[in-house]
Amino acid sequence: MQISRHFVRVGEREVHYRRAGSGPPLVLFHVSPQSSAFVIPELLPLAESHTLIALDTPGYGESDPLIQTAPSLADYAEAVLETLDALGIERAPFYGSHTGANVAVELARRAPQRVAALILDGLSLSTPDIAQDRTDHYAPTFVPTAGGEHLAWAWQHTRDQLLFWPWYEPHKTNRLHGPMKSADYLHDVVLGKMAAADYWLGYRAAFNHDSRDAVRQLSVETFFVTALADEHTAVERSLPDLPANIRFVDTDAAGQLEAIRKILADVNGDRDIGPTEEPHPRRVLYRSYVTHGNGERLVRRGGVATGRPLVLLHGGMRSSALLAEQATAMASRRPVLSIDLAGNGDSDALAETNPSLAAFAEDTRQVIEACGLDEFDLYGESAGATLALEIARQINNQVGKLILDRPEMAAAGLRKDLIAHVAPAIEARWDGTHFLTAWHMLRDTALFWPWYRRTPEGVRNIEPEIEPIALQRRLLAWLKGRLTYGDYVRACLREDPHPLLSGTKHPCLVIGTKGDLLEDHAGQTARALTHADLLLADDTRPPTSAMTTFLDA
Repeated sequence: MQISRHFVRVGEREVHYRRAGSGPPLVLFHVSPQSSAFVIPELLPLAESHTLIALDTPGYGESDPLIQTAPSLADYAEAVLETLDALGIERAPFYGSHTGANVAVELARRAPQRVAALILDGLSLSTPDIAQDRTDHYAPTFVPTAGGEHLAWAWQHTRDQLLFWPWYEPHKTNRLHGPMKSADYLHDVVLGKMAAADYWLGYRAAFNHDSRDAVRQLSVETFFVTALADEHTAVERSLPDLPANIRFVDTDAAGQLEAIRKILADVNGDRDIGPTEEPHPRRVLYRSYVTHGNGERLVRRGGVATGRPLVLLHGGMRSSALLAEQATAMASRRPVLSIDLAGNGDSDALAETNPSLAAFAEDTRQVIEACGLDEFDLYGESAGATLALEIARQINNQVGKLILDRPEMAAAGLRKDLIAHVAPAIEARWDGTHFLTAWHMLRDTALFWPWYRRTPEGVRNIEPEIEPIALQRRLLAWLKGRLTYGDYVRACLREDPHPLLSGTKHPCLVIGTKGDLLEDHAGQTARALTHADLLLADDTRPPTSAMTTFLDA
């Protein structure tokens, strides 16, 4: 069963969700600090009879955060109701897991007419004393550090959440007895914590919510399907004076899915929902997905309606999120389109093994075409410069001008070495040490070229951009495609750039950095082109004013 990804506008916010199946809707709420990517696969068999709509809670996954600095559970519930309105869902059954169950309870209490049934898995129920203790200790902050120690701490925190309840009281009496999750699962949870606006906000809202009283106020059919081995089960079943509409379903983890299926068989919500319209937010750039071929490609687009569009292509170990500043600056004068290239960021990888540069160019060209652009200018950074040249070769008459930002012109022998070493897959390790490997790989790209040749000859004479917060942002953009990003890098390296340069007749602006080890690469690129201007900038930041002047000329 295919799972598709979408954005919907809710006021000024973008809400991200996943969708699968057909038939009456079933709305799913995930655990904090995760995303819809965690909840929908476990319940995917239900898509045979229902349209699963799994929402990223505000501030988690790819959903924009709420404007409140300390949102309450009521704020989250109201935000979900607004999202349901935007999706055209009037009434549906709801499933919530752990903190997602708390959000679902508050929603059902506030708007029972919207809830056909409430299915709760692991509801957090706190007394005032316990709530304060959880608030003080359960979700510490993780401040990026120069050495990446915060990543090791986040890994241990995530493991201990699976070993003890609560995790910060690691005693025999608090030991959990479930299996340890896979390294890939732990990796994705840590990445979710790092990517969330403030990952602890959802926890605090749940802990400080009087869910005991809210449950007693529920008027909708409510089913607790928490597995008997779950740490929340005993507390849930000890609730006194519950109304008759609340029931407990005896099950274990293996039987939960079938228990939910039986509940849904007797529930009447909306009959069906059609395809979702995705109106554009009133913002400079907005996100959406282009579906074609073997998957989905994330794009950021926007800008004014007039002028020749500009398409931006990111380099290796990056995504379109890191080009948002350039895209926003250029959007004041023209339409802009920035793409997560296949296998990078939030875009699916190409289906073929060891895809060629031509395959990446064809895939990117189809995305551009699907976005309605017939003629456009191209900007490419590092590897993206090579991709831009190949796209211009394939569809010469549709491309106007080229901006090649910090292109790399490695000789054939060095290209072979780069192909072998520069872009290894980042395999998750049981102890989380792969995060430190990735952190220092990324750090060294600003210090050496190539990053894996840490010799005096490889020192980059630039002001290194290695501030922890900036590195963290780059790490998050890169590690979404940690296993597939290398296909793009190697495809660009396998192609000899010289024939592409000699065959290019487009007006070009070539950008380099003064004094950098790669400065001569920009000079070589400009000399090999027929119509090129060379701009050597004082630092590595893209000179957007010079880019605008070049494109407007």
